Amino acid sequence: MVTAIDFNKKSLIIITGASQGIGREIGCFVGKICKSGSKIILIARSEGGLNESRNKIIDSNNDVVVTTYVRDLSKPDIEDYKILIDEILNDGKSYDNAIIFHNAGQVGALVNAVKLNQLETWRSYYDLNLFSVALLNSTFLERCKENIPNLYVINISSLCGHKPFADMALYGSGKAARDLYFSVLAIEEPNINVLKYCPGPVDTAMFNEVIEKAQNIELKTQFTEMKNNETVLTTKQTIGKLFEILESGKYKSGDLIDYFDRV
Repeated sequence: MVTAIDFNKKSLIIITGASQGIGREIGCFVGKICKSGSKIILIARSEGGLNESRNKIIDSNNDVVVTTYVRDLSKPDIEDYKILIDEILNDGKSYDNAIIFHNAGQVGALVNAVKLNQLETWRSYYDLNLFSVALLNSTFLERCKENIPNLYVINISSLCGHKPFADMALYGSGKAARDLYFSVLAIEEPNINVLKYCPGPVDTAMFNEVIEKAQNIELKTQFTEMKNNETVLTTKQTIGKLFEILESGKYKSGDLIDYFDRV
């Protein structure tokens, strides 16, 4: 299977968590390179943030259609996702590619694993970071399989899902579960192109939240030093690398690639 995405073909692109940070950067980047007539769908909780993202994309390319949908993905709802995807597809247009970027997520409670003893803490975290992802992804693929020949699924992963960090039992376990879900998808659906991408340490609100809220001193110091030493990446750097990978196709469906990997 050819894994490279040809952005010279008309594409339907869905980005979750698109109101800021990495999600916004994905929208801005793809907006510059996608074919005229392509459609970019931005999903997040913040209407103001979505509008700002939409304006930034349109400023760089007036020929692309950008539509925003305010959704709280911390409340998974399969019926709502079916309505959403059907509304997106019922535009009378045909597309060569359908691409979804699963970026939405949060860092969660930054505490010692032993202190994660409230069921609701786990349940609400997994609702956003795993369950909504699986339900939205399933709906997207089931609906798009019928009429769009090339399907691509990109999961924004994290090193924390594969290497343990103190205070990150919630965040890391959620990322690990998500990655395994997409690994299974890749072997079950050989005609769907799946990539898991670890963006590296990126200067985002989530990165700063670790600095502000982590209880573990070593973790807090590690993140603070990266920020102070300017070794933390910008969103432009990491998303630039992501699109190099997507356009080159130098990976197998289901692969996990880190920003620092040689590709």
